Amino acid sequence: AITNIAKLEGQIAEFKELAEEKQAAHERLKSESNNFRARTRNELAAARGKAAIPLVKELLPIVDEFELASKNLKCETDGQKAIQAQFSALFDKMLGLWLQLGVEKLKAVGEEFNPELHEAVTMIPSEEYKADLVCNELRAGWGIKAGDNLQVLRPSLVCVSAGPGPS
Repeated sequence: AITNIAKLEGQIAEFKELAEEKQAAHERLKSESNNFRARTRNELAAARGKAAIPLVKELLPIVDEFELASKNLKCETDGQKAIQAQFSALFDKMLGLWLQLGVEKLKAVGEEFNPELHEAVTMIPSEEYKADLVCNELRAGWGIKAGDNLQVLRPSLVCVSAGPGPS
């Protein structure tokens, strides 16, 4: 009877060891599967973004014109205001779709001038902004994010502060 107990305890130990090995293998496979899903998701997002680049670049001048028109539009009647609201909602919807693709406006005003993100048109004295900070944006810049990387589609057209002018 004692030999049977010892034999059974040995088998139990073997089964426990086997179960631990199988559990470790399961955890590794689970981790590999999660990594594969994340990698595939990132690659798919990057591919979608890359596919959108030519179209987005073609639409940027239209976006510029729409934003310029919106800033300068003087709606007086309720009908005109309603039409403008509808166009703005449509425009916002398009920008929302762009955001889903990773397309976003580049930050410019108040940021340190970066030749990779900004194209300087001029330097002007500014009491409000320190030297080498963007003090005015003449045309929005756009980029597309893929993971942690940002690809500039078009740099912002900016004025850069020269700091306070002569007193």
